[in-house]
Amino acid sequence: MARHLIVGDGTAYGVTSGLVDDGAVSVQKMSSSGPTELVLGDTPANAPQIRIIGGGSDGKDIVTPWIYGKDVVNWSGKSYTAAAAHTSLITPTTTSAAAAKEIEVKLIRTNGSAPEFFKFSVTIAASSAVNTAGAAILAAYNALTNIPDWLNPTCTGGSPAVTFVGSERGDTCQSGNTWEEGPAIFEVLVSINPTTTQTYPATNGVVDGIPGYGDGFAVKAFEESLMGTSHGYYNRLELPNAPTTQAATGTNYDMYSLVATKDGSSASQINGVDNLIELNIALVAGNADSVVVENKINAYLSGLFTAVIL
Repeated sequence: MARHLIVGDGTAYGVTSGLVDDGAVSVQKMSSSGPTELVLGDTPANAPQIRIIGGGSDGKDIVTPWIYGKDVVNWSGKSYTAAAAHTSLITPTTTSAAAAKEIEVKLIRTNGSAPEFFKFSVTIAASSAVNTAGAAILAAYNALTNIPDWLNPTCTGGSPAVTFVGSERGDTCQSGNTWEEGPAIFEVLVSINPTTTQTYPATNGVVDGIPGYGDGFAVKAFEESLMGTSHGYYNRLELPNAPTTQAATGTNYDMYSLVATKDGSSASQINGVDNLIELNIALVAGNADSVVVENKINAYLSGLFTAVIL
Protein backbone atom coordinates (compact mmCIF):
# COMPACT_ATOMS: atom_id res chain seq x y z
CA MET A 1 0.00 0.00 0.00
CA ALA A 2 1.32 3.43 -0.94
CA ARG A 3 0.80 5.52 2.21
CA HIS A 4 0.82 9.30 2.53
CA LEU A 5 0.23 11.68 5.43
CA ILE A 6 -0.84 15.32 5.46
CA VAL A 7 -0.76 17.18 8.80
CA GLY A 8 -2.67 20.37 9.53
CA ASP A 9 -2.16 22.72 12.45
CA GLY A 10 -5.58 24.40 12.37
CA THR A 11 -4.60 27.21 10.01
CA ALA A 12 -7.50 28.24 7.76
CA TYR A 13 -7.11 27.34 4.10
CA GLY A 14 -5.44 30.02 2.04
CA VAL A 15 -2.92 30.39 -0.76
CA THR A 16 0.04 32.78 -0.76
CA SER A 17 2.34 33.12 -3.78
CA GLY A 18 0.91 29.95 -5.26
CA LEU A 19 1.53 27.84 -2.13
CA VAL A 20 -0.94 26.61 0.47
CA ASP A 21 -0.43 28.56 3.68
CA ASP A 22 1.83 26.89 6.23
CA GLY A 23 -0.17 24.45 8.36
CA ALA A 24 -3.32 24.66 6.26
CA VAL A 25 -4.83 21.67 4.44
CA SER A 26 -6.23 21.90 0.92
CA VAL A 27 -8.51 19.42 -0.84
CA GLN A 28 -8.01 19.98 -4.57
CA LYS A 29 -9.90 18.79 -7.61
CA MET A 30 -8.65 18.60 -11.17
CA SER A 31 -10.62 20.99 -13.38
CA SER A 32 -10.37 21.88 -17.06
CA SER A 33 -8.16 24.83 -16.05
CA GLY A 34 -5.96 22.77 -13.74
CA PRO A 35 -5.98 22.10 -9.98
CA THR A 36 -8.42 24.15 -7.95
CA GLU A 37 -9.99 23.91 -4.51
CA LEU A 38 -12.80 21.40 -3.96
CA VAL A 39 -16.04 23.09 -2.92
CA LEU A 40 -19.23 21.84 -1.30
CA GLY A 41 -21.41 20.36 -4.03
CA ASP A 42 -18.53 18.80 -5.95
CA THR A 43 -18.87 15.06 -6.49
CA PRO A 44 -16.92 12.39 -8.40
CA ALA A 45 -19.26 13.11 -11.32
CA ASN A 46 -18.10 16.70 -11.86
CA ALA A 47 -14.71 16.43 -10.10
CA PRO A 48 -13.37 12.96 -10.94
CA GLN A 49 -9.92 13.43 -9.38
CA ILE A 50 -8.90 14.87 -6.03
CA ARG A 51 -5.74 15.15 -3.94
CA ILE A 52 -4.77 16.50 -0.51
CA ILE A 53 -2.15 19.21 -0.02
CA GLY A 54 -0.53 20.42 3.18
CA GLY A 55 1.23 23.74 3.48
CA GLY A 56 4.79 22.90 4.51
CA SER A 57 6.96 25.06 6.74
CA ASP A 58 9.93 24.57 4.37
CA GLY A 59 8.27 26.79 1.75
CA LYS A 60 7.02 23.79 -0.21
CA ASP A 61 3.62 22.16 -0.49
CA ILE A 62 3.36 18.52 0.60
CA VAL A 63 1.24 16.82 -2.05
CA THR A 64 -0.44 13.42 -2.25
CA PRO A 65 -1.05 11.60 -5.54
CA TRP A 66 -4.28 12.22 -7.43
CA ILE A 67 -7.00 9.64 -6.80
CA TYR A 68 -10.29 9.07 -8.60
CA GLY A 69 -13.39 9.50 -6.49
CA LYS A 70 -14.97 6.48 -8.15
CA ASP A 71 -12.02 4.34 -7.01
CA VAL A 72 -12.31 5.20 -3.30
CA VAL A 73 -12.86 2.02 -1.28
CA ASN A 74 -12.65 3.48 2.24
CA TRP A 75 -13.36 6.79 3.93
CA SER A 76 -13.04 6.60 7.70
CA GLY A 77 -11.64 8.35 10.76
CA LYS A 78 -10.87 8.08 14.44
CA SER A 79 -11.03 10.78 17.08
CA TYR A 80 -8.07 11.52 19.30
CA THR A 81 -7.82 9.07 22.20
CA ALA A 82 -5.31 9.62 24.98
CA ALA A 83 -2.60 7.05 25.53
CA ALA A 84 -2.28 5.34 28.91
CA ALA A 85 0.85 4.11 30.63
CA HIS A 86 0.93 0.50 31.84
CA THR A 87 0.98 0.09 35.63
CA SER A 88 1.60 -2.89 37.92
CA LEU A 89 1.95 -3.07 41.67
CA ILE A 90 3.11 -5.20 44.57
CA THR A 91 1.46 -5.15 47.97
CA PRO A 92 3.21 -6.21 51.21
CA THR A 93 0.92 -8.54 53.17
CA THR A 94 1.06 -9.42 56.92
CA THR A 95 3.96 -8.63 59.29
CA SER A 96 7.51 -9.77 58.45
CA ALA A 97 9.57 -12.31 60.37
CA ALA A 98 11.48 -11.13 63.43
CA ALA A 99 14.78 -11.08 61.54
CA ALA A 100 15.59 -8.52 58.88
CA LYS A 101 15.71 -9.83 55.30
CA GLU A 102 16.53 -8.76 51.78
CA ILE A 103 14.02 -9.29 48.99
CA GLU A 104 14.53 -9.02 45.23
CA VAL A 105 11.98 -7.23 43.05
CA LYS A 106 12.03 -8.13 39.36
CA LEU A 107 10.34 -6.27 36.50
CA ILE A 108 10.00 -7.88 33.07
CA ARG A 109 9.13 -6.02 29.89
CA THR A 110 6.97 -8.30 27.73
CA ASN A 111 6.20 -6.29 24.57
CA GLY A 112 9.68 -5.63 23.19
CA SER A 113 11.44 -7.60 20.48
CA ALA A 114 12.61 -9.89 23.32
CA PRO A 115 11.86 -9.95 27.07
CA GLU A 116 13.88 -7.44 29.10
CA PHE A 117 14.61 -7.87 32.80
CA PHE A 118 15.41 -5.42 35.58
CA LYS A 119 15.78 -6.19 39.26
CA PHE A 120 16.71 -4.45 42.49
CA SER A 121 17.07 -5.42 46.14
CA VAL A 122 15.22 -4.07 49.16
CA THR A 123 16.15 -4.48 52.81
CA ILE A 124 13.10 -5.17 54.97
CA ALA A 125 13.70 -4.35 58.64
CA ALA A 126 12.79 -6.86 61.32
CA SER A 127 9.08 -7.03 62.15
CA SER A 128 8.21 -4.41 59.53
CA ALA A 129 4.53 -3.53 59.30
CA VAL A 130 3.14 -3.62 55.77
CA ASN A 131 3.32 0.17 55.40
CA THR A 132 6.93 0.16 56.55
CA ALA A 133 7.78 -2.53 54.01
CA GLY A 134 5.95 -0.65 51.25
CA ALA A 135 7.86 2.52 52.11
CA ALA A 136 11.16 0.57 51.96
CA ILE A 137 10.38 -0.74 48.47
CA LEU A 138 9.36 2.74 47.33
CA ALA A 139 12.54 4.34 48.68
CA ALA A 140 14.82 1.64 47.26
CA TYR A 141 13.43 1.98 43.73
CA ASN A 142 13.35 5.77 43.73
CA ALA A 143 17.00 5.88 44.84
CA LEU A 144 18.18 3.82 41.84
CA THR A 145 20.27 5.45 39.11
CA ASN A 146 20.21 2.64 36.54
CA ILE A 147 16.49 2.35 35.73
CA PRO A 148 15.97 1.25 32.09
CA ASP A 149 14.24 3.53 29.62
CA TRP A 150 11.12 1.36 29.50
CA LEU A 151 10.30 2.15 33.14
CA ASN A 152 9.25 5.44 34.68
CA PRO A 153 12.07 6.42 37.07
CA THR A 154 9.63 7.05 39.93
CA CYS A 155 7.25 4.62 41.62
CA THR A 156 4.45 5.76 43.90
CA GLY A 157 2.42 4.63 46.90
CA GLY A 158 4.12 2.62 49.61
CA SER A 159 1.31 2.42 52.14
CA PRO A 160 1.47 -0.43 51.50
CA ALA A 161 0.96 -1.01 47.73
CA VAL A 162 3.79 0.22 45.48
CA THR A 163 2.86 1.15 41.88
CA PHE A 164 5.36 0.87 39.02
CA VAL A 165 4.70 2.65 35.72
CA GLY A 166 5.91 1.84 32.23
CA SER A 167 7.15 4.50 29.85
CA GLU A 168 4.83 5.87 27.19
CA ARG A 169 5.65 7.85 24.07
CA GLY A 170 7.12 11.26 24.90
CA ASP A 171 8.21 10.42 28.48
CA THR A 172 11.63 11.57 29.64
CA CYS A 173 13.62 8.56 30.85
CA GLN A 174 16.11 8.53 33.71
CA SER A 175 18.89 8.34 31.10
CA GLY A 176 17.69 11.63 29.61
CA ASN A 177 16.38 9.91 26.48
CA THR A 178 12.83 10.46 25.23
CA TRP A 179 10.74 7.29 24.96
CA GLU A 180 9.57 7.10 21.34
CA GLU A 181 7.74 3.77 21.33
CA GLY A 182 4.25 2.85 22.42
CA PRO A 183 3.54 2.07 26.09
CA ALA A 184 5.97 -0.44 27.60
CA ILE A 185 4.07 -3.47 28.92
CA PHE A 186 5.65 -5.23 31.88
CA GLU A 187 5.09 -7.50 34.86
CA VAL A 188 6.47 -7.17 38.38
CA LEU A 189 7.11 -9.87 40.99
CA VAL A 190 9.18 -10.50 44.09
CA SER A 191 11.58 -13.17 42.88
CA ILE A 192 13.48 -13.71 46.15
CA ASN A 193 11.85 -13.66 49.58
CA PRO A 194 13.89 -15.51 52.26
CA THR A 195 11.00 -15.78 54.73
CA THR A 196 7.35 -15.90 53.83
CA THR A 197 5.85 -14.48 57.00
CA GLN A 198 5.46 -11.32 54.98
CA THR A 199 4.64 -11.80 51.29
CA TYR A 200 4.44 -9.47 48.31
CA PRO A 201 1.74 -10.50 45.83
CA ALA A 202 1.73 -8.70 42.49
CA THR A 203 -1.19 -7.23 40.56
CA ASN A 204 -0.11 -6.77 36.95
CA GLY A 205 -1.91 -4.59 34.43
CA VAL A 206 -3.80 -2.50 36.99
CA VAL A 207 -3.93 -0.06 34.09
CA ASP A 208 -3.36 -1.64 30.69
CA GLY A 209 -0.97 0.36 28.55
CA ILE A 210 -2.69 1.59 25.38
CA PRO A 211 -1.08 3.66 22.60
CA GLY A 212 -4.15 5.83 22.10
CA TYR A 213 -4.85 7.45 18.76
CA GLY A 214 -3.74 10.76 17.31
CA ASP A 215 -1.16 11.53 19.99
CA GLY A 216 1.29 14.14 18.70
CA PHE A 217 4.33 11.95 19.36
CA ALA A 218 2.74 9.04 17.46
CA VAL A 219 1.75 11.24 14.51
CA LYS A 220 5.27 12.66 14.35
CA ALA A 221 6.72 9.14 14.31
CA PHE A 222 4.28 8.16 11.55
CA GLU A 223 5.24 11.25 9.54
CA GLU A 224 8.95 10.51 9.90
CA SER A 225 8.40 6.93 8.71
CA LEU A 226 6.88 8.27 5.48
CA MET A 227 9.58 10.86 4.71
CA GLY A 228 10.82 8.74 1.83
CA THR A 229 7.41 8.86 0.17
CA SER A 230 6.57 12.50 0.87
CA HIS A 231 10.00 14.13 0.69
CA GLY A 232 12.33 11.63 -0.99
CA TYR A 233 14.37 11.65 2.21
CA TYR A 234 15.70 8.13 1.63
CA ASN A 235 18.01 9.73 -0.98
CA ARG A 236 20.48 11.33 1.41
CA LEU A 237 22.89 12.33 -1.34
CA GLU A 238 20.35 14.94 -2.42
CA LEU A 239 18.76 15.53 0.97
CA PRO A 240 21.42 15.13 3.68
CA ASN A 241 19.32 17.07 6.22
CA ALA A 242 16.01 15.77 7.51
CA PRO A 243 13.02 17.77 6.25
CA THR A 244 10.95 19.62 8.84
CA THR A 245 8.12 17.57 10.29
CA GLN A 246 4.68 19.18 10.43
CA ALA A 247 3.34 17.17 13.39
CA ALA A 248 3.64 18.88 16.79
CA THR A 249 4.29 16.57 19.73
CA GLY A 250 2.11 18.64 22.05
CA THR A 251 -0.91 18.59 19.74
CA ASN A 252 -3.79 16.10 19.69
CA TYR A 253 -5.03 15.02 16.26
CA ASP A 254 -8.11 13.47 14.77
CA MET A 255 -7.06 11.00 12.09
CA TYR A 256 -8.74 10.43 8.71
CA SER A 257 -8.08 7.78 6.07
CA LEU A 258 -9.02 7.93 2.40
CA VAL A 259 -8.13 4.77 0.44
CA ALA A 260 -8.48 4.24 -3.32
CA THR A 261 -7.43 1.50 -5.71
CA LYS A 262 -4.91 2.25 -8.43
CA ASP A 263 -6.56 0.22 -11.18
CA GLY A 264 -10.17 1.34 -10.82
CA SER A 265 -11.41 -1.91 -9.30
CA SER A 266 -13.70 -2.00 -6.30
CA ALA A 267 -11.04 -3.94 -4.38
CA SER A 268 -7.39 -4.82 -4.82
CA GLN A 269 -7.36 -7.19 -7.83
CA ILE A 270 -3.66 -7.36 -8.72
CA ASN A 271 -2.42 -10.41 -6.85
CA GLY A 272 0.91 -9.88 -5.15
CA VAL A 273 1.09 -6.22 -6.17
CA ASP A 274 0.43 -3.14 -4.04
CA ASN A 275 -2.77 -1.81 -5.55
CA LEU A 276 -3.94 0.72 -2.97
CA ILE A 277 -3.23 4.39 -2.24
CA GLU A 278 -3.89 5.46 1.34
CA LEU A 279 -4.17 9.17 2.06
CA ASN A 280 -3.98 9.89 5.80
CA ILE A 281 -4.91 13.30 7.18
CA ALA A 282 -4.08 14.44 10.71
CA LEU A 283 -6.16 17.44 11.79
CA VAL A 284 -6.12 19.25 15.12
CA ALA A 285 -8.80 17.72 17.34
CA GLY A 286 -11.75 20.02 17.99
CA ASN A 287 -10.52 22.74 15.62
CA ALA A 288 -13.03 24.61 13.44
CA ASP A 289 -10.75 24.60 10.38
CA SER A 290 -10.37 20.84 10.73
CA VAL A 291 -14.15 20.55 10.35
CA VAL A 292 -13.96 22.48 7.06
CA VAL A 293 -11.71 19.78 5.57
CA GLU A 294 -13.90 17.03 7.02
CA ASN A 295 -17.03 18.61 5.50
CA LYS A 296 -15.49 18.91 2.03
CA ILE A 297 -14.63 15.21 1.84
CA ASN A 298 -17.91 14.13 3.44
CA ALA A 299 -19.85 16.12 0.85
CA TYR A 300 -17.71 14.84 -2.02
CA LEU A 301 -18.35 11.21 -1.03
CA SER A 302 -21.97 11.72 0.03
CA GLY A 303 -24.07 8.73 -0.97
CA LEU A 304 -20.98 6.54 -1.31
CA PHE A 305 -19.77 6.44 2.28
CA THR A 306 -21.19 7.30 5.68
CA ALA A 307 -20.16 10.78 6.75
CA VAL A 308 -17.17 10.88 9.10
CA ILE A 309 -17.87 13.27 11.97
CA LEU A 310 -15.15 13.50 14.61
